[in-house]
Formats: sequence, structure tokens, C-alpha cells
Amino acid sequence: MTEAILLFLDINGVIDVEEDGKTPEQISKHETGYPVPGTKEFLQVIDNCPWIHPMWISSWELQSHVWNNWSKTRFWPVAYSLKETEKKQAIKLFPDASDKYLAVRWHSRDWQHRIVWIEDGFWLSMGAGSSMGAAVKWAESNSIVQLIDTVPTVQQHRQGYKKGIRHWNIERICDALDIQENREILLNQIKFLIPDSTDISSQNIIPCIEENQKIISNQINISTAHSVESLNQQIIHSNKDIKKLQNPTSFLLKIRNLFKFSNHT
Repeated sequence: MTEAILLFLDINGVIDVEEDGKTPEQISKHETGYPVPGTKEFLQVIDNCPWIHPMWISSWELQSHVWNNWSKTRFWPVAYSLKETEKKQAIKLFPDASDKYLAVRWHSRDWQHRIVWIEDGFWLSMGAGSSMGAAVKWAESNSIVQLIDTVPTVQQHRQGYKKGIRHWNIERICDALDIQENREILLNQIKFLIPDSTDISSQNIIPCIEENQKIISNQINISTAHSVESLNQQIIHSNKDIKKLQNPTSFLLKIRNLFKFSNHT
């Protein structure tokens, strides 16, 4: 029997991602959105898995239900934001938690089974004292909690990977939610290309410090190459000038100035 899973699902940056050149879709009479490919099928599959207990954890708050109407699924409970009375009680129980993390801790306080939280930007918000940083530490110390980040790393972004539920994370999401029966439906809708073997999205939190260092190093190399190229151009132009020179003193002055330029670079 499949173990019960409490799912906290964000909207913006997960199933709703605005992209250049993409026309917004009418989600309800008064709301438009940018659903990623396969969103409707994804929500329907979750809704049809009896072991998954989904909750919206989004700034859409109660308006999250328009996505249930749009996808023709049942109304899911809304975890965020907390009502004022709930918030006061939650802060007493979890004084170090805040914002979405506080809501997740509150709604999962009596849950004894697995917890999956799908959000954009866990690894981008790992600063000391941040809500997401606290959530990461909580997951690292709790084996039943799994965080799935829908923001690609710097390396993945260079390879064309986009934010949201996409080809590069859908299999990991299916594994986390024990989706097997309708797995092919989602793969056909979402996984339009296969990432290479160097994909590192299987990790919960992926630091990008090394990538940033590589970027800086590349920028330095490009700058150096540009300086060398400029110097070579100067030499070429000087050689052309030599043929036209009739005054040797003028020629020596130009050579001297050229070496001065070389030393400054």
C-alpha cells in the first residue's frame, strides 16, 4: 500500500510561469495565468491519487481555487496564508518559523507520514534567518520531508532549462509523489526532451558558488583576451605606419609609445 503524502504546492514559478512571447491564458473570469505545458494533466493526476493530500501554498491564497476550477479538479485546502488566530497559535508552537514555512509547519504538525513541498527558489533563499533557509534546515534534519525546487541552477539555465515543473524535474516529482500509473501521461505532456547525464537536479538543494566562480573566471579571461587583441591591433597598425614613415626619429617615438602602452595594459 502506498504511504500517504501531504503535498504543499506553490503556483507562481511552479505551475504558473510568465515567459517572453507567451500569451496569457484565461484561468477564470477575472484571472489570467501562464500555465506551463502539462499543468492541467499534472493537477488532474494528483487529484486522482488517493494517497496524495494536496494543499495550496501560494500567494494566490484562496484564489488558488481558480486553478482547481480550470483543471476540473476538487477544491484543495489552502495552507497559506494563515488566519490570524491560527498564526498566533502557530508562532507559539514554532517561534523560529515565519511566512510560508510557518504555514507548512502548522498544517503538518500532526502529520506522521511523508511531506513533499514543491516551491520555486529554495536554494536561492538560503540566507541566514530567511524563511526558506529555515525550511531547508528542517528538511535536512527530518527524513520524511522532501523539498523540490523548480528553479534551475546556473548551469541548467545555460542549457536552456526553464523555471517550473518541466522535463528536468518531472521524473523526480513523480518519484517523490509515488506517481506510477499515470506517469506516462505527464512525461508525454512535460518531458519533451531528456537532460544529459550531468543533470544534478536530483539533489534537494544545489549551491551555485562554483558556477559563479567559473563565470567570474571566464569574464577575467575574456577581458584579458580583449586586451591582448587590442595590443596586437596596435602593433599591426604601427607596422603599417612604418612603411609610410620617412623620419626615423618619428618612427622611434612611435615604437617607444607602443611599449609604454604595452606596459600599462
